[in-house]
Amino acid sequence: MFGSFTTRRNFGNQLFPSRTLGQFGGASSAIAGNFLNAAGITDPTISTAINQLVIDLLNFNILHKFYAIYPFVGGSATSCKFNLINPADTNEAFRLNFVGGWTFSANGALPNGTNAYANTFLSPAITFNLNSHSFGIYSRTNNITGVQIVLGCTDSGFTNFIQNNITVGNLYSGGLSTGFFSYTAAPTTSLIMGTRTSNTLFKGFRSGVLLGSNTNSISALPNVNVYLGARNNNPTPVSFSLHQLAFAFFGDGLNDQESQNFNTIIQTFQTTLSRQV
Repeated sequence: MFGSFTTRRNFGNQLFPSRTLGQFGGASSAIAGNFLNAAGITDPTISTAINQLVIDLLNFNILHKFYAIYPFVGGSATSCKFNLINPADTNEAFRLNFVGGWTFSANGALPNGTNAYANTFLSPAITFNLNSHSFGIYSRTNNITGVQIVLGCTDSGFTNFIQNNITVGNLYSGGLSTGFFSYTAAPTTSLIMGTRTSNTLFKGFRSGVLLGSNTNSISALPNVNVYLGARNNNPTPVSFSLHQLAFAFFGDGLNDQESQNFNTIIQTFQTTLSRQV
């Protein structure tokens, strides 16, 4: 019925195969429903936004690429911690553990910039494909003061990084001196993401527009958990962020067209919730 299975990702208690447009049936409702039930969300606007988000990701045939998607809806730590891809309340499902001072609202999750971070329990070295991975956040805050890292981690030797230093303007995937590129930091709003599609091609996008690229080869990724709202310095959080998060994700690499499609999907999602920037 569904054609050939190309990739499988665990969506809650069901395994969902990658398919082509128009072959999904009730799968989107099941995926959205599992998440909404776990998060305790009954609000019709949020429910509509989540269901359409899943439908759009399926229609563009990219949902199967993601390990974790955090929509930051519901206005509480409990509702914001769940991973849309697998909304189980476990470390293995990459649900978030919020630490320090966070403010939760209809617009997302706002860290206080001094001690707030969220542990994703996702280690790039274990979860990512070395040559194909992506990560990013949707920020609602335009702030380029100091050094603020919206997501990141590094190993004990400070040799390998996954990081978005949003105020300085650099994205990392790999080595300290070889795995990064710089970009113009302002504005620090909208969907800002990094995507690696080969061992020698790492790119960044903001609002679907190319920020820069790196063509150096990499040999390793950090084997520590990624933090949101700060960088995990194995295990000390540093460079705390003041940027309100309205979305975050981790997955396989997205090519240029997929990155642009993904931006359109996320902007539609934010617009439905009246929190777009």
